[in-house]
Amino acid sequence: MVGGQLDGNDAVAILDLVESMSAANGVDDYATIAMAGIAELVPCIAVSYSEMVPAEGRIRWRVTPGRGDLLEEFAPVFGRLMRQNPLVRHFEETGDTRTLMWSDFASLEELAETALYQEMFRPLGVESQMAVTLPAPPGLVVGFAVNRGRAGFGERDRAVLNRLRPHLAHTYALALLRDHLSTAGNVDDDLGWVGALARADGIVKAVTGNAGALESEAGIRITTGDPLPGALRSSFVAGIASYDPAHPAVRSPPQRISDEADGVAGRHVPGPAGPHLVFVHTGVDAAARRLADTGLTRRQIEVALELCEGGTNAVIARRLDMAEGTLRKHLERIYRTLGVNDRASAIVHIRGW
Repeated sequence: MVGGQLDGNDAVAILDLVESMSAANGVDDYATIAMAGIAELVPCIAVSYSEMVPAEGRIRWRVTPGRGDLLEEFAPVFGRLMRQNPLVRHFEETGDTRTLMWSDFASLEELAETALYQEMFRPLGVESQMAVTLPAPPGLVVGFAVNRGRAGFGERDRAVLNRLRPHLAHTYALALLRDHLSTAGNVDDDLGWVGALARADGIVKAVTGNAGALESEAGIRITTGDPLPGALRSSFVAGIASYDPAHPAVRSPPQRISDEADGVAGRHVPGPAGPHLVFVHTGVDAAARRLADTGLTRRQIEVALELCEGGTNAVIARRLDMAEGTLRKHLERIYRTLGVNDRASAIVHIRGW
């Protein structure tokens, strides 16, 4: 094996793990299976699975057997300081789901100066971390972290997680729907999302238990066996057809499907094989009205809403066809008006969470 290439044994182990994850009964079962498989493929101190809302310091955490009690002691520390982890911060800012390492962003010496390292990772003997994140609604970070000592990780280790990445996302979606958001999905419910799985042709295969509320509140019916509603199906089918598994899995832009009840919008997240994940969100106009009440201009409201769609300043500036310097000035005004100091806190205010 050379560099980041995987050998036959790696390929067999990855396929076995994908099959096991696909049979998971729910998110907890999925996380346990995935962590054990990752630990076998990438020997380490521990693997963790987490669901985080960094803006609120909320975290739901699972770890590989044998370190659970120890790591759980540090959950409050991580909840308080998680934004000092460069991997969490990078995903918040970009939505990038590629496999990344601490060393991609900072040296161990630089990390050692943070309170997060001193209060948590140093006592645990963790001096290097590699993580992969999964597509999730804005404000929610879901993913796996692999922890090692000073030896760190190589490109072969990164290649393992990158090969697993689309399958981790897809089997997570399956597990999420199987237990009707009873675990990680409870966080999604808090954020106002309804989830569904659909075939590549837009026919719904499964839907979360809160789909009934969507129909009663907004008149949008999403039912197993039926096609996705209207324009969402067209957008979904086109997006799935153009999906390239070699690139990071990301949420599609929102597709408006109703003007009633403050509007309803849907997004899809492609997987390596169907069915694929769809998120539907109600009240898409409420944020714009709240922002208008603060005195922001129409252009600043547009910037604020685009901020919630994710991406770096450069990406948002391209979407809005404006200079990055102009975008930064708008963001400064938005932050000042909302009384926040950072991007994630602004998104929380904009979305009204």
